[in-house]
Amino acid sequence: MNIRFLETAICLDELRNFRATADRLNITPAAISNRIAAMEQELGFRLFDRDSRDVRPTAEGSMFVGGARDIVDRYYDLIRSLHPVQEIAGTVRIGFLPSMAQALLPGIVGVLQKEFPNVRFSITTDTSTTMLQKLEAREIDAAICIAPPVTAGFRVVDLCSLGMFWIADPRILTHAPDETLTIEDLLSYPIISYAVGTHNHKRLMAYFADTLSEVSIVHHSNSLATTINLVSMGMGISVLPPVSIQRELRDGSLCVLKVRPAFPPTKYSMIQLDRDDEGLGGLVTKIAREVTAGFCGLYDDSLATVI
Repeated sequence: MNIRFLETAICLDELRNFRATADRLNITPAAISNRIAAMEQELGFRLFDRDSRDVRPTAEGSMFVGGARDIVDRYYDLIRSLHPVQEIAGTVRIGFLPSMAQALLPGIVGVLQKEFPNVRFSITTDTSTTMLQKLEAREIDAAICIAPPVTAGFRVVDLCSLGMFWIADPRILTHAPDETLTIEDLLSYPIISYAVGTHNHKRLMAYFADTLSEVSIVHHSNSLATTINLVSMGMGISVLPPVSIQRELRDGSLCVLKVRPAFPPTKYSMIQLDRDDEGLGGLVTKIAREVTAGFCGLYDDSLATVI
């Protein structure tokens, strides 16, 4: 049993599909099956239960994969520790959603500058869809965004979940500050939505379901900064992560509305085209996980939680 075999078990646990795992690891489904069978024979117990449609870890398999993750992480930490920092060089191209750039970019860049002075970085901010396209075209090395529904071909490392709350300029409110609002109450104000077709725009439309009508006023913005400015100008209300508007919340120019049902949080991940723990993309993923843990530690779990 070796590191590649452990990585195979980890990947299969994530994707629950032999073909998707084979695509991600750039080997055949038969090779994946052979690796798993060899490990099961050596261990003396089954790692996964398989049927015609699904692959599920057994109880022992879940415990094994958890330990395998720790071993793989420690292995690559050891490999990196044996190379002088000065030898780690090159340019890493990272894509960020605007909210993630605001939250994590300063910490990630700070670590790179301090610990890896010969590494250069190129930063792109855009929608998740565009960044995934850039990943597939190999125009960027890694992206911190929202994972696609189908992750075959991508390596996905979950980072954090940010709470999403309805935000308003308190001067435009016609309801009492401590009043709990309904979805119908929200629609009495103009809504500033995300760009059409984006993940959070789709979730917003699903949230309102059949309550939207022809008289509902819904504006759209493809920029987090622009949305915050529009809300601050009293042009409408929007659902935003409060961690992105801490200054405005502190000075009272914006406020969090009490709404039921609550809007669900948004999960963010680091995504690479291939598993690249030995390259700069893998280095940035490790740094991103550490920076994310520190960032989320500053807030209540309802606002920011490490995954």
